[in-house]
Amino acid sequence: MKKYSLICLVLILTSCDDFLDREPVEQISFNEQLSTLEGHYQALEGAYTKFEELRSSLKFVYADALAGNVKFAPNTQRLVSIDPLFERTYRFEEVEDDSNFKFVYLNSYQIINAVNLILARIDDVDGSEADKNIIRAQSLAMRAYLHADLLRLYSQPYNFTLNAEHLGIIYNTEPIDIGVDFPSRLSVSEAYALAEADYLQAIEFFENASENPNEPLVYYMNSLNVKALLSRLYLYMGQWENVIVYSDQVIAEGPELTSRDVLLEEWLSFLPISEALLELVPPRSLDDGSVRSSVSTYFQVITNSEGSILENKRYATSRDLSSLYAENDIRGTNSLLKTYFIPTETSSGLQDLPFNFTQKFTEQDGAIVIRLSEIYLNLAEAYAKTGQQDLALNNLNRIKLRANPDAELLFSNGDELVNEILVERRRELAFEGHLFFDLARNNKNIVRNDGCTISACTLSYPNPRFVLPIPESSILINQNMIQNEGY
Repeated sequence: MKKYSLICLVLILTSCDDFLDREPVEQISFNEQLSTLEGHYQALEGAYTKFEELRSSLKFVYADALAGNVKFAPNTQRLVSIDPLFERTYRFEEVEDDSNFKFVYLNSYQIINAVNLILARIDDVDGSEADKNIIRAQSLAMRAYLHADLLRLYSQPYNFTLNAEHLGIIYNTEPIDIGVDFPSRLSVSEAYALAEADYLQAIEFFENASENPNEPLVYYMNSLNVKALLSRLYLYMGQWENVIVYSDQVIAEGPELTSRDVLLEEWLSFLPISEALLELVPPRSLDDGSVRSSVSTYFQVITNSEGSILENKRYATSRDLSSLYAENDIRGTNSLLKTYFIPTETSSGLQDLPFNFTQKFTEQDGAIVIRLSEIYLNLAEAYAKTGQQDLALNNLNRIKLRANPDAELLFSNGDELVNEILVERRRELAFEGHLFFDLARNNKNIVRNDGCTISACTLSYPNPRFVLPIPESSILINQNMIQNEGY
């Protein structure tokens, strides 16, 4: 199991601007922290903890809830309503001065600043280059991932303009002094190129690094999962040949697909599914080891020994999604989706109504980042979009037939084949943070039917509301910051 540093790192536990205003004694403590190789390991461990907290936050449901995989289950008053923490987002009514997701923007750049400080100091400490390289590699990979994720949230898709010339994000490669440094947003193409470079350099460092002292490796950035993340990055960039190259490498070097026989059992286990390439364990309290946050917070139904519901979470499965699974599909109803009858206030009074909940995330489960199934689907999409129909179908059918051996295999091509792959991504990667971004990068509309009780159940592409607003606090402290269109 993953170990957690017992040192409360000033670097990680304060915001970047607060860090720069600390008393001199704290600055000395920080300098001492990063004066040794062990101190760098501890600092990196702290960065992972913050990364895990961010990944298992409300952001985890963003892509599924916004695009229609989710409907809201009854609250404690037995009323069906939108989760108030997500309501403005769900209504496409986010505001820059009080965004539901401003914490994602601020905390992401806080972690980025932390790993940049690690990278800035690592050259000066005593230790072998191989030991330093494992720290460099993980720090660069984390930096690339966080920037790539910010691009998905705060910038229009790569193909929104010719050559991706539209507004991207700030890409920080050095520690930033708040009030001194005023970085500007790059174009989307420039920001993606920097993320690509960070991933590639991370892979090079991994190849010349000592072994990661922490186990199991699936909880940490490593050469294999960075190649997988590169496959995803190239998918978003539309660089299909590179998707194929890196997907092939991951399939050749990585684990086997989890077999149908154990798929449900593995999802129900606390341990990562065997095909997981990167899964972040839930952050634990330093006091008693209890889990501070877990993705099960959003999806789990808690019952007593007799099966009676003690508590249900708010994010149930919409029929928009559940209707896509055939009867024998192991991912569907009465298998990976489980039906519960929940007392619900209706116009006819209190009734027990059926709600389906995913069982991918059990009590205190970790946040999946990427797994092998996604790589096969990336490969299928890349082949389909380069006119290689047979290879696209071969990879698509690996996933379809595992889930449902009786699945009808359609020998489609062109746009029909691409759409079929996107539907399979929706089935397979449900609740793992993909649907909204898959629709956006394919220039498709958001359509929500089941469970949508508001007027704005659809959002046509293109639209400024496909991206979040830059938090107002970042606009105020950075004279070069430009707000997104429409806010």
